[in-house]
Amino acid sequence: MEWWDTVRLSISAAIAQHGLLAGFVVILIEEMGVPVPVPGDFLMIGLGVHAREGHVALWQALLVMEVATLTGASILYFVSLRAGRDLVYRYGRYIHLTPARLDKAELWLRQRGPLAIVVGRVTPGLRMATVIASGIFGVPYHQFLPALAVGGFAYIVLYTLLGYFVGPPVLRIVEGIHLPLGLVGSVLPLALLVFWVVRARRALHLRQATHAESPDPRHRWRDGAIAGFLATLISTLTMNVLINLIGDVTLLEPGGLVQRMQARLAALVLVRVIGPFLLLMAVPAFVLVGMAWGAVYAEWIEPHMQLPDWLKGLAFALLPLAVALVFVLPVLDDAAPDLGRLGPLAAASEALRHACYGVALGVIYPLRLARFSRTRAPADEVAPARGPLGAQAPGH
Repeated sequence: MEWWDTVRLSISAAIAQHGLLAGFVVILIEEMGVPVPVPGDFLMIGLGVHAREGHVALWQALLVMEVATLTGASILYFVSLRAGRDLVYRYGRYIHLTPARLDKAELWLRQRGPLAIVVGRVTPGLRMATVIASGIFGVPYHQFLPALAVGGFAYIVLYTLLGYFVGPPVLRIVEGIHLPLGLVGSVLPLALLVFWVVRARRALHLRQATHAESPDPRHRWRDGAIAGFLATLISTLTMNVLINLIGDVTLLEPGGLVQRMQARLAALVLVRVIGPFLLLMAVPAFVLVGMAWGAVYAEWIEPHMQLPDWLKGLAFALLPLAVALVFVLPVLDDAAPDLGRLGPLAAASEALRHACYGVALGVIYPLRLARFSRTRAPADEVAPARGPLGAQAPGH
């Protein structure tokens, strides 16, 4: 079966079972900044093909995708607005975003106004960044929303009409490039996060093994939850990259590895089992679970472990992995009997995802030390440094 046939049949099954609601949920989640297994671009092209075949009305498909775009991007805008410019100024210098550069970017955005937002929304790779920048720099919502509507609709119309008038050949061109669009959308933020973590640890002069529990024990759970959120994001992006890379390799040779892997990876099976309604609820629940495990690690586990940071996190990840293997995967087996037993591939994918989560959690959590400046660090542990939250690193 060709790659396009897999995409087409998957979209057909989703539309047949859930109608345009499936497309609405996928695009909504993607516009909120959450990585999804199937890029929204492919979905737009697929809906265009189905509109040409008469399965859905073209105007309905365009309307549903526009509403999903406006809703999801507005949520991301308000989240970024809540985070505020202070967060960017504190963290930006670790990726060479100096205050002067940030001020220049803000000035450019304000001078160009709606035009800059429209251009950013129709430019691949800048769609999410445009929304985040608009929120962080406080672009008024009454200016942001119309520009978002115009730019978002232009992007939707372009890809949907490509599917409507051209269809499968467009997907085959993408196939020939051997670079899935979802790979780019995951590699860039993943590289940015990893680069920031490395730079922040170096700026704090953290040793390989730190004791981050000593300062401000009352807020360990809060700092652990933040670290858990970032670790969840990193592990999810890493799995997305691996899935896309494996899919890219298999495009070079005919075969069913991609189909079998997509059918048996636990996260993708979960999407198929719960449907679009529960998927919309499952995404924030998935993030909250990662934050909860981070709080558990910070409050009860990390203070009692004397290991390198990455190894502490990796060892802790065995606990949520055991929960996934003992409880979650058997539930998925019973919920999707037509897919057969998930088997070792699903267990291996979960083990890899939890390993990424644990390592990220272990190395990110000690960055909480940057919030404290009451005491100087001993010379053999942590030297005073400007941390990612703008404070001088303390001793511990």
